[in-house]
Amino acid sequence: MIELEVHMPAGTDTKSVPVTVEQAAAREELIVAMRGTLGTYPGCVHWHFKRAGEKGTLEVTWWPKMTRLWFKVADGREGPWIRGAMERLRTQLEA
Repeated sequence: MIELEVHMPAGTDTKSVPVTVEQAAAREELIVAMRGTLGTYPGCVHWHFKRAGEKGTLEVTWWPKMTRLWFKVADGREGPWIRGAMERLRTQLEA
């Protein structure tokens, strides 16, 4: 499993983060395969992103209560595009 924290800039508008995440993912040509929430993190937004025609699933979770955003790749769900996409997304989101 891979997990990577995204350090949101000070003063980030927590309500705009879901839109910002989806816009950044779209720039990476990622498709929202699932958008929901996780019981473990009440009030969070949780996505599964995929790239058309390629293996792998990138999970992204935004937990506004803790102002926490992170990426996760579960064992067996890695694809050749994921590590590069994670770094580029993190760079965009931390700016």
